[in-house]
Amino acid sequence: MEKGYIVPGRALKKLRTARNLKQTVYIYGATGYGKTELIKQYLFNRRYQYISCKERNWKIKGSSTIVVIDDLHLLRHEEERNNILELVRQPDIWLILIGRSSMPTWLISSYVKEGFINITEEDLSLQEEEMMEFFKKEQVPFTEKEIAYVRERSQGNAFIICHAAMKMKEGICLGEELTTEISDAFADYLENYVMVQWDSEVLEFLLQVSVVGEFTLPLAEMITGDCRVSGLIEKAADSGNFLFCENGVYHLRPVLIKALRRRALKVYGTEKISDFAYNAGLYYEMHDQIVLALIMFEQSGREERIKELLIRNARCNPGNGHYFELRKYYLRLKEEEIEKSIVLMAGISMLYSLLMQEEESEYWYKKLKIFVATAKGGQKREGLSWLSYLDIALPHRGSLNMVALFRWGY
Repeated sequence: MEKGYIVPGRALKKLRTARNLKQTVYIYGATGYGKTELIKQYLFNRRYQYISCKERNWKIKGSSTIVVIDDLHLLRHEEERNNILELVRQPDIWLILIGRSSMPTWLISSYVKEGFINITEEDLSLQEEEMMEFFKKEQVPFTEKEIAYVRERSQGNAFIICHAAMKMKEGICLGEELTTEISDAFADYLENYVMVQWDSEVLEFLLQVSVVGEFTLPLAEMITGDCRVSGLIEKAADSGNFLFCENGVYHLRPVLIKALRRRALKVYGTEKISDFAYNAGLYYEMHDQIVLALIMFEQSGREERIKELLIRNARCNPGNGHYFELRKYYLRLKEEEIEKSIVLMAGISMLYSLLMQEEESEYWYKKLKIFVATAKGGQKREGLSWLSYLDIALPHRGSLNMVALFRWGY
């Protein structure tokens, strides 16, 4: 190992075991975790053949006993995959495979049969003790609190840790400025050096769904208008360890979301991105996820749609509606907008009562009563119904008011 290189201990232990047993190694992790660097450091002063799948029509040259095949996530051709499977079966070759995603399906059969050693992103992740060693060698002043802070936000990613160390050496202190600096630098790296290597259809798909942080298959289809989403997700997962699934919900890593959204703005512009957000809002609305729907409609700039959704929600009683969660949307409505709707006047009166702002609640109750006094037909009947409901249900009036209403009648 070269001087100054900090080894991820768990990954090194597995690598040594694989070398002793001459077992094929599959090592994977997102960009910046030091996959390739670990192998180069470990094989320092050893003879080996290095191949990147960025190259086309690569071949094993000479009689190498150690072969490293990098960028496995870029491998697309069946013939090249078969060549790797043949190498796995050769007992005189120690094979090291490096990719960005967990083991691809075409390798799993060989993995089970031949017995690979799997070095994961978690194994590559630098721990606090290893970070302290690195900071000492780089002469970066630190406290245990700072190490813990950087470890938490970097998730042990070597690229992010190195950048954080450089900025701390320059005098940037622990806090929001350092977090933003780290996040921006990594997003720049992803946008300019990683995303450009992806298939165009995978990049296009991820740019579009980045309007949301997480998605299901139906939501992704609604946002993109593409029925091939399942295949695109599979390709995206093979492109890097940035996408993971829990209970049918796919999650994008926050640092990738930032890079994708910046790229999407350049590629599509605000108007097209608004359309993607609007499609997401429609999906959430259809599935009664009102809070998420309003967030998306707000992002899309569809103010009229927000008002329609608030009116529909206001028709629910407080137990079924989302008054409190949606208070910021209700409270930013202009008075003249509220006065046009019986439902909104009643809803705002109820919301203020829930917030224990009695004067504001009674103000809108009186506004509604004045409106009903001059209304006719269906509007009058609806207004009277809401007044009856508010007389009973307004929380700030308490139970004594309710008893009096039942005793004397409304």
